[in-house]
Amino acid sequence: MPEAASRRPQQRALETRNALLDTAIATFCTRGFDGISIRQLEEQAGVKRGLVAYHFGDKDQLWREAADRLFGELAEDFLARLDTLAEVAPAEAARGIVRAFVRFSAARPELNRMMMQESVAESWRVAYIVDEKIKPLIETLYEMMPAAAQLLWGDRDPHRYYLLVGAGAFVFTAEQECRRLFGIDPRAEDFVERHVDMVVNLLMGDRPRF
Repeated sequence: MPEAASRRPQQRALETRNALLDTAIATFCTRGFDGISIRQLEEQAGVKRGLVAYHFGDKDQLWREAADRLFGELAEDFLARLDTLAEVAPAEAARGIVRAFVRFSAARPELNRMMMQESVAESWRVAYIVDEKIKPLIETLYEMMPAAAQLLWGDRDPHRYYLLVGAGAFVFTAEQECRRLFGIDPRAEDFVERHVDMVVNLLMGDRPRF
């Protein structure tokens, strides 16, 4: 069999898997884990019945891999940012971390939407996100940039943590409310840049520029 022909089934399988993951991210972030069935996921992804089981085994594993993709993107962005900030002063590094988080939240609001869906009740899913994703990222920050981490969160201060998450991400999570209430697109570049500045000012003690 020609090599190109042998690659076609593999490519179709990869496309199907990605379609299921994309659909899972979109639906789990807006409707929650219990808000959609496997059959509905397959229908929305435009794939044949039974392909969730074929590619992922079950709905739980599909959810894990959807979370892995979102938090993998965050981790990649976060670690790249830490590398670029390694040689700068702690205060500037802390500002850079805040800027990176706000910009990632604007680009990928699905991540915080998933957190909001899962954080209202105890479940294996919130434990997976916190224990396997968020805690390791925070520990990495404290290990790689302890002075900047102290400036940003002190000794892991929950108030400052949720100030960052709330101020930095919520407007993008509530994108449709913002559009309806203010008639603006919160993911537009000029809005994002202004929001970045205000969140940095809020968390780092600078005077806000209103």
